[in-house]
Amino acid sequence: MNTAFSPEQDELRTSVRRLFENVVPAAVLRQLWETETGRSPQVWKGLAEIGVPALLVPEEYEGLGADELDLFFVLEEAGRAALPDAILESCVLAPILLAGSTADGLKRRWLPALATGEARATVAFDGARAVPDAHLSDLVLVVDGDQVVAYERGEVTVRPVPSMDPSRRPASVTARAGSGVRVDGAPVARARAARLAGSAVLLGGVGSRLVEFAVAYAKVREQFGRPIGSFQAIKHQLATAHSRNELARHAAVGAMYDLAHRAGSSSDTAVLAHVCALEAERESNRVSLQVHGGIGFTWEHDLQIWLKHGKSLELGYGTWRETAYAAGAGTVLSGRSEGGTR
Repeated sequence: MNTAFSPEQDELRTSVRRLFENVVPAAVLRQLWETETGRSPQVWKGLAEIGVPALLVPEEYEGLGADELDLFFVLEEAGRAALPDAILESCVLAPILLAGSTADGLKRRWLPALATGEARATVAFDGARAVPDAHLSDLVLVVDGDQVVAYERGEVTVRPVPSMDPSRRPASVTARAGSGVRVDGAPVARARAARLAGSAVLLGGVGSRLVEFAVAYAKVREQFGRPIGSFQAIKHQLATAHSRNELARHAAVGAMYDLAHRAGSSSDTAVLAHVCALEAERESNRVSLQVHGGIGFTWEHDLQIWLKHGKSLELGYGTWRETAYAAGAGTVLSGRSEGGTR
């Protein structure tokens, strides 16, 4: 398995990081909290100009026909920037569900629009009561078991759900009776694996940024006449958080690689990546706040943006317990259906 990134993928990372740093620095994220949508149109326009929404869309539908590994850096940088936009849903999950289906009409209607950035999509799994970016999505794909139904914006009622992260703005979605179109043949299992793997990458971006914050602060904050980063107690905590992020990153790369090249094993590696990422982000969240002390959680300090974004992602895509239980239940049910004794 060769998971080395190509020069083109590194170039994509540079472009995406530059876009986020220029368009949505921390000060702008705070300003967006006060706007109606909470989103910067310049972000989506910039991503479309780079070609991000088109990556997973097949070439016959005006896409680039790339694979999930090509989106690794995009998602990692989105986490690193605490970007609230539902990139995972619109640029990864929706293209996977639509492109892999047999619903030709829906594919012709939506895939070109998603590829150019003219339309945005979100995905609601199994009655989720907090769907990201449902308030501004043109297309909502509702996954219930193995079935998927596509709803256009006017066919759903969206109600905001309170969130600890003022950037996320999740919402509940209720479909109008008799509306919607079934997405026949949608690859639901693949989309579920992509959701876990992709959220692992987002969490990794947040975790690494939290450690960066803590390291920078430990170099300048002094206690007893010395930088606090010179104390063993601080060094060990930072080293542990950094190590867990690195291990989780390797797991996430493997999961995205499997999605791109070995679909049969993508579920197991996606679960592993998600669990590792949850542990690493939670440790980074704890350590960064502890290094900063109470000042890190004040409204004025930028660290609290990443602390809350990380916690929001922890809950938004399944906690450690929920992911482990779902993986275990799936294994048991699979064994029963095959007549096994597991």
